[in-house]
Amino acid sequence: MTESLLTKEELLTAVKGTQIGSAPCLFNDVQTDSRNVSSEKPCMFVPLMGEFQNGHKYIPDVLKKGASVVLMNEAEYQEKVSYYEELAAANSGVCFVRVENTLHALQDAAEAYVTKKCRNMILVSITGSSGKTTTKEMMVSVARAHFGDAGVAYTYGNLNSETGLPLSVFKIRGDEKIGIFEMGMNRVNEIGEISKVLKSRFGIITNIGTAHIGILGSQQNIATEKRKSLAYIPADGAAIVGAADPFADYCTKGVRGKIVKFGKDVPADKSGVKFIEDKGLFGTAFELDGLTVNLPLSGSYNYLNALSVIACAKEIGIPSADIKRGLETVAAISGRMEVCQSVLCNGKKVVLIKDCYNANLDSMMKVIDFCDELKNVGKKIFVLGDMKELGAESEKSHETVGTRISETDASQVYLVGPEMKVAEKVLQTDSNICVKWFSESNDKNFKEIAESINLTANDNDVILLKGSHSMQLEKLVPLLCGSDEEAR
Repeated sequence: MTESLLTKEELLTAVKGTQIGSAPCLFNDVQTDSRNVSSEKPCMFVPLMGEFQNGHKYIPDVLKKGASVVLMNEAEYQEKVSYYEELAAANSGVCFVRVENTLHALQDAAEAYVTKKCRNMILVSITGSSGKTTTKEMMVSVARAHFGDAGVAYTYGNLNSETGLPLSVFKIRGDEKIGIFEMGMNRVNEIGEISKVLKSRFGIITNIGTAHIGILGSQQNIATEKRKSLAYIPADGAAIVGAADPFADYCTKGVRGKIVKFGKDVPADKSGVKFIEDKGLFGTAFELDGLTVNLPLSGSYNYLNALSVIACAKEIGIPSADIKRGLETVAAISGRMEVCQSVLCNGKKVVLIKDCYNANLDSMMKVIDFCDELKNVGKKIFVLGDMKELGAESEKSHETVGTRISETDASQVYLVGPEMKVAEKVLQTDSNICVKWFSESNDKNFKEIAESINLTANDNDVILLKGSHSMQLEKLVPLLCGSDEEAR
């Protein structure tokens, strides 16, 4: 019989649960989405409650698919006692467990699993307002160069949330040497909850910016949440923060481990890093303890992310040669600052920069700065979509974007979404840039934008696509290039 991720005793203790019936507890997979439950392996299904969704309604479906363990909220059970008693009786081989709150139970079970499986693992957390996923990918690449592929556990996809991080840690199998996990947030204390699950030994905060300022209200509040990722750093661990970040000291106050600061202005005798050259579209060259490193990811902010990874890797004890190998082999993540040599439908060869996964003021300004600094290229064409989740700061932030664009040498700017209207007003008033605003991100408008670009673009032009994921700017790629395959 396959060993269960947690025994019945371990699970019931962790979630403070009460079993219905007496079925054995066996599971080596955990899912919150009923569509991902499979009969191929015994699975624990955790139905979640949302504002518009009640996951308990999918329990009959997952039972048909072969779920072996099912959690349920106590309040839901009490409301339909006879229904759930009959369901348990009809599925006597399934372990049903009543808990006060299924989300918290998922987190508590994951915490117990980390305690059980990760005693000898190096655990690393990564959070920040921007750059955390790219930083995680860099750290994973460096760790693989040192520990080997099988020696590294890490966040899968974008599973970095209150539910995502627990699901990621349940994929650990216990023989890995290091676990690298990203922490995101969409509400107060989300990072506090998932930090308690992981209890990382090393923690990186990439920066404190304005992402989610609409939810939290201020950068100070954002810093208050992000610093919770460092709450469990032990005395033999380290917190890695930006030297130039105004919230660095605030975030590390009270940290028990070593405090390490990274940044472009940190002296080489402390960091081991000496800047050589910004290679524009082709990344950054620098020295690491006398070794020349060519980071393939473009942008000064990706160089800064690499500095955080170097600082963390050195604290872990990874040799410089392995750090170099890991950084030089890291690849751009789909939708995040992908730089492609592309052929448009009009036959012109251009540089296409796709950064459509998310957008906030920090990341928008960084990519605009990057494009503005590019030399020896043709026209610069920007297609920018709304930045979401900015709340009361939205108008001011979009106005700031308009002002920054007006200072660049962009030739054509296409703005998409209602929030970008204020940016258009700034550009119409303060610049000679050709600008066009579209109120919606739909197929009709995307077709018009693509046709306009294909009429005017020439060889060596740079086309930037940047906006929040919900703006779907990636749909422009096949319209511009004929197919995704041609954009490479």
